[in-house]
Amino acid sequence: MEKIVIFDWGGVIESHEKEDYNVNKVILDTVKQYHCPLTDLEIISTCSNITKNMSMFIKNDDLTIRKWFETICDKLKINCSLEDYKNSYEKYGKKINYYKDVVKLAHSLKGKCKIAIFSNLVKLDEKRINDQVDLSTFDYAFLSYELGYIKPKEKAYEIVEKAIKVKPKNILFVDDTIENIEVAKSRGWCTCKAFGYELDKIKDAIDKFL
Repeated sequence: MEKIVIFDWGGVIESHEKEDYNVNKVILDTVKQYHCPLTDLEIISTCSNITKNMSMFIKNDDLTIRKWFETICDKLKINCSLEDYKNSYEKYGKKINYYKDVVKLAHSLKGKCKIAIFSNLVKLDEKRINDQVDLSTFDYAFLSYELGYIKPKEKAYEIVEKAIKVKPKNILFVDDTIENIEVAKSRGWCTCKAFGYELDKIKDAIDKFL
């Protein structure tokens, strides 16, 4: 009986804790160096809203990435090159804390079940997530900028199910957001709502699942 454990990234593998250097601080440090006139709250809200407009991300190619970046510059009222912005974003991103024990746990499951990443992120996050978890070690990587849909959109979960071809009861989904967990539950998935610092909780859920 084939089973799969699917891990969220942000909050489960990468820390989103306010006291840690997190992705919001990366965005602020990146954007503010270009003299953005918006407040911190406006910057984060604007970037979040742009990311949620997944029509910008359906195709993972240079054209859509450039359209996304042009929207960022327009809404944030900044002027810089995509390459410069990308380099800055990646530089600050290296400072983010992530839960190495959760990554180690995920990798340890190889041979026991399949493993996957299912995360909402933009193309610029790709290098960071790969550096942290080594995506090649996962059986599947479901990334929103490639899917064209973000959690908790039902369509994102449908795409995952179609790709993995596993019965819902044989899926364990680990995520830190209740909205994402509830959609998974409604589709018959097993779930574990946990943050990356709750390693024992994640381990227990996986042990019971397997």
